[in-house]
Amino acid sequence: QRLKSFAPDAIFSSPLKRALTTAQTIAEVTALDVRIIDELREMNYGRWEGQKFLEIRKTERDIYKRWVAEDDFPSPDGESHIDVLTRIKRALETMNGARRPIVVTHGTAIRIAATALLDLPLSAARHFAQDNAALNVFVRRGEGWVLKLWNDTSHCMEG
Repeated sequence: QRLKSFAPDAIFSSPLKRALTTAQTIAEVTALDVRIIDELREMNYGRWEGQKFLEIRKTERDIYKRWVAEDDFPSPDGESHIDVLTRIKRALETMNGARRPIVVTHGTAIRIAATALLDLPLSAARHFAQDNAALNVFVRRGEGWVLKLWNDTSHCMEG
């Protein structure tokens, strides 16, 4: 309901079930169709998928440190942060026609997208918290973007 007040004109979603379910719920309220963009999927963590980073930092310390420190160093059998940034930028380019899009994706993808929109170093992504179902609002100013609202979950406590 809250998103309806933003007068969105498009909904874009990751193809992964969690995001797509959320996007479809938003579509019911806004009467918009969901457009799936594969590039909005979450980072591929490879063999780290499903593991806790606290554990990975202990068991694969050196690889983990490189993965955090080097933007182009991939997780084992997975993606690097640059890989995700590259595909998120492609996804953002496909949304050019939308003036007020709703984009439903995943934590790491969102934090990396924020660095792209705000023209920040990729390493800044690890300094953003991103909770499930959080609302982030970016507003176009001239040729760039301004962050208006970040990680807002107040709608989850309503009613």
